[in-house]
Amino acid sequence: MKYMHFNSSCSYTALAMLLEEKGINTEDKDIAMTIGLPWIFVKEDGCFMAGPNLQGAEWFDIYLNPRGLRMFEEYVDRESIPDYLVKHGNCMLGIRLPENKGKHAVVFYKFDGSYHFYNPVREGSEEKTEIILSKEELLRSADRETVVGRLEACTKTGHDMQTILEKSVSVLRENLKAIEDFCRAVHEPDEYKETMDSVFRSILLDGISMLEIAGEKDLAAGFKKLQSGYLQFLRGDMSGVLADHFSLDTLRILVEEYIKLIEKQNRMTEHGQ
Repeated sequence: MKYMHFNSSCSYTALAMLLEEKGINTEDKDIAMTIGLPWIFVKEDGCFMAGPNLQGAEWFDIYLNPRGLRMFEEYVDRESIPDYLVKHGNCMLGIRLPENKGKHAVVFYKFDGSYHFYNPVREGSEEKTEIILSKEELLRSADRETVVGRLEACTKTGHDMQTILEKSVSVLRENLKAIEDFCRAVHEPDEYKETMDSVFRSILLDGISMLEIAGEKDLAAGFKKLQSGYLQFLRGDMSGVLADHFSLDTLRILVEEYIKLIEKQNRMTEHGQ
């Protein structure tokens, strides 16, 4: 059984489960480190993203392609999912379970009249490591269209990590500016909630968990202190400007330290280390 080792890593744990079927024994954090996930920041559709939010073939293939594998993804409509799973066997997909607020990645592995899934959880969690659903339960848990992924053989290839890391520095600086601009103005409570995922999450949640798995505990701890002040403001009446409760000077210093780590990783990539 594979377990989750960092926040929201269900899809990376699910990938480790699929790889085990291919004879590759690895873990979510090892896949993340091999990809270079702690050093990658991306902006898509106005949303800043990092860590476990970078998932799917585009990112998984950085790990898979050098091993002669790729993630093949298909959009499958809800009514077709039961037959699709039976036909193709081991697959990864996101479903909505009653105990989870959002979608959760699981791995289908067996049909015996019911649909059996491996369920990525933290080791020691009271959550079930396997889920068994009837056809009706599966249909209720699936989106109208669901991305289903499975591993396929391919020609071994590499990726241009230098370009990815150079862009990450640019995105991280843009993310910092977006936070600074937002924190200096007064907003309605709904605006604070809306920016939690689109602006703040990349640095103050996913970035922290990435620094932790990379062994950068002190820098992660610095960001955690800022995270605490940010969350305290959100738990209050959210009046005034966030900059009065959240040190932008400290944030700038910490982000520059993070950028130095990304640039160091890029130099190592350049020299093939």
